[in-house]
Amino acid sequence: MEGKTSICVIGAGLSGLVCAYKLAQAGFHVQVVEQQSTPGGMLACSRLGSEYIELLPHHIRKSDRALISLLKDLGLSDELQWYDSLWYGKASRKKLGYLDNGFHSLLSALVQEITDRGGIIQYGYTVSEIARSEDPTRPRYRVQCVLADSRSTILECDTILYTGSCRNLVHITHALNMPTDFRDSLMDVTYQANICILLLMKTPFTECYSRQFPEDEPFQRVIQHTSMVGQRRYGGHVLYLSGNYLTSAPLWTATDAEIFKVFFKRLQYMNPSVTRSTVKTWRLARTRYAKPLNHPLDEFIQPVEGLYVCSLAMTNATIEDSKYRMDACVSQANATVAKIKEDFSREKELETEP
Repeated sequence: MEGKTSICVIGAGLSGLVCAYKLAQAGFHVQVVEQQSTPGGMLACSRLGSEYIELLPHHIRKSDRALISLLKDLGLSDELQWYDSLWYGKASRKKLGYLDNGFHSLLSALVQEITDRGGIIQYGYTVSEIARSEDPTRPRYRVQCVLADSRSTILECDTILYTGSCRNLVHITHALNMPTDFRDSLMDVTYQANICILLLMKTPFTECYSRQFPEDEPFQRVIQHTSMVGQRRYGGHVLYLSGNYLTSAPLWTATDAEIFKVFFKRLQYMNPSVTRSTVKTWRLARTRYAKPLNHPLDEFIQPVEGLYVCSLAMTNATIEDSKYRMDACVSQANATVAKIKEDFSREKELETEP
């Protein structure tokens, strides 16, 4: 590792893992810190029956060029299968892609590539502060983290790549001399939260893969995952109920059982034949910063020297249509890594000039 530029990637969601993979590939010494106990962020997976499945619904479109290219780079092209999916409403059928082993294959491949190239991924690390080092002989940044057992630790690195929410970046950078207009722009970004319930059912609820509902419903989208990919080895039929909320909404702070009761009551209203015994098991996922509702006024890939940002809110497609999220994240990660590599190449050229 001696002689390599060290970079700390904050966040092990899809953006963070793709950035870490590309940077490790380029010769950087990469360390990833992740607050949760597993990688993936909104792509996080869980075991269901004899398969892994995402806690939030995901699929691939034919136009997802960056994502499909990434799968090819990772040797996962053979796992990508295309399915005819039936949609409720005007767009009756769409060709969608899904991996043979779910997106757990993508996450596993990225983690493997990062660690094979000497990278480190630390789980249960919550970043509480980013500060500049006062010792000119040391790496220029200090990243203070709170561990899962409430202990704290400090990581040192030459460069930081942040991939979380805009507002959280403001909270952890008070020690940095970041311009006020950047901070204000970050704080002006607002988000919708998401609550998603994954149901494993004995019988299919609908033949349609996707159906939308009005904003005033408890959930705004119903995804019958197994109507597209088949039952596989999940042990039943997988149905997602996904709703977007402001965090001021009473349901956001309700218990899992209370949320399930509200969602299931609406499901029964749609189809009275559905009973509680129809549901074999269920899982609930809450995402605080799920969907940005606006963008920062300024572009700020690098708000201060040595600190780069690759945030979901900087991707236009995520506001217009959340289904574009994965491909947009991969595209943005590619662009951010290209910027970092360009900047470091320029620095090396300046260092070697007589």
